[in-house]
Amino acid sequence: MRNRFIQGRDFGSPDLLALQTEELAAPGPGQILVRHSAIGVNFIDILLRRGELARDLPYRLGLEGAGEVVAVADDVGGFAPGDRIVYAGGPTGSYAEARVLPAARAVRLPDGIDDDTAAAVFFKGLTADYLVHRMRPIAPGDTVLFTAAAGGVGQLAVPMLKAAGATVIGTVGSEEKIAAATGVGCDHVLVLGSGDAAERIREWTGGRGVAIAYDSIGRATFDLSLASLARFGLLVSYGWSSGDVEPVALAHLRDAGSLFVTRPTVAHYIQERGDLIAGAERVFAALKDGVIRANIHAKLPLAQAGAAHELIESRASQGSVILDPR
Repeated sequence: MRNRFIQGRDFGSPDLLALQTEELAAPGPGQILVRHSAIGVNFIDILLRRGELARDLPYRLGLEGAGEVVAVADDVGGFAPGDRIVYAGGPTGSYAEARVLPAARAVRLPDGIDDDTAAAVFFKGLTADYLVHRMRPIAPGDTVLFTAAAGGVGQLAVPMLKAAGATVIGTVGSEEKIAAATGVGCDHVLVLGSGDAAERIREWTGGRGVAIAYDSIGRATFDLSLASLARFGLLVSYGWSSGDVEPVALAHLRDAGSLFVTRPTVAHYIQERGDLIAGAERVFAALKDGVIRANIHAKLPLAQAGAAHELIESRASQGSVILDPR
């Protein structure tokens, strides 16, 4: 099968991504062959392209896609040609018209969820799901802090947190993004860099602080997230868009209120197939019930993968960016 795919020939700028062609082999043991209809673009793809994640040259990009099963290996059960599927997780290579994929990474798409929605939501939705439902139980009335509330994960996690009964304080990077944060359910919104954010959080929480701080920004917001916590609070540092976090003295966690800090990754929370299926079912249910929705900012041709990266890096997008491989 003839296939077009995106390959990175070096690390650095988006113009190092180029369209290539190949002949795809038949799926091997445990694999399926998928023809994509929509491909998700995520910030982790940009980090890989920049060279911030270990990878040999040349490299392929993309951890998320939706499409149709074309062929299955003899030892694979549960999938058949013609099935609509979505997947998230490694190995990389979703920036392509088609690919061979481990069957254990794929999930059948239910009726009523189109492929564009699936590609725009699935990976970010699984991230939001484990943050909200598997880190620490949310009690009705809990107040939480969510950095980058108008970002891709934030637009899914904030509504999930609201559905669980939480009061949500969201941070955004500019005044222009306040409406997006309030639109997904934030009760209070902080524009980073405008005044004493920690003091505002203490005011909004009656001096107590928040039960959980979800931080995807890293170095630039870690101290604020830590300072926002109530006694026994949990800081979930799940991203590092501003750079990785400096080491923290354990004595500081003690003195600040016996705090907890974790550095999780979605890969561990969907590593077992049972966990992947359970998370997918919660994401699909949230879509069907209207708790979350796909906010697609742009859909670009596969050959414009570099432009998709530029759009995300510019911070001009206020929704998902997906690629059209057809």
